[in-house]
Amino acid sequence: MNIDTQEYLDLVEATSKLVFVDIEASGLRGDYNSVLCVSFKPYGKDPYSFAVKQAGNDQKVVREAKSELESYSAWCGYFSKGFDLPMLNTRLLKWGAKPIEKRPHLDMYWMLKSNILTARRSQGHLLSWLETPEEKMTVSAEVWNRILSNTKEEMPLMIQRCESDVRGLEALYTRTRHLVNEVKR
Repeated sequence: MNIDTQEYLDLVEATSKLVFVDIEASGLRGDYNSVLCVSFKPYGKDPYSFAVKQAGNDQKVVREAKSELESYSAWCGYFSKGFDLPMLNTRLLKWGAKPIEKRPHLDMYWMLKSNILTARRSQGHLLSWLETPEEKMTVSAEVWNRILSNTKEEMPLMIQRCESDVRGLEALYTRTRHLVNEVKR
């Protein structure tokens, strides 16, 4: 049985099985860097996060993220097929765990790239341009530098940023949902 994409989105929204996801990491590569925190925002609900106690020790967090993602029927991220999921899977591999089981996964970056033509494609720019109530939170270079040596003190700000990203992601999704014509795994 085939279901229309918009009807599918209606269904996963109504059953609270759609989750917005974002990660913050110490860098861009899973062999030299690690996950700092992972935030989830079920559609229409408040965000929550899993975070490391010490940068570099992400085994528990990536396993929790895997379990949490697998509990939802559909995921939505921003460049999440290019970074968030591969980073989580790379860190899971490091810790001897299986990769995250695939689900229907809407990557707003790729969906919007193929449907609109803007000068910039960052989530922050699109939120601003579309005048959504949510804005992308920035974190200074100094905080990024200090997170490795002072994780406990800087982590609340990282969690705040990550949760800001999933709130913004939901706002972007809501504003552009009518453009979604397919959701792939």
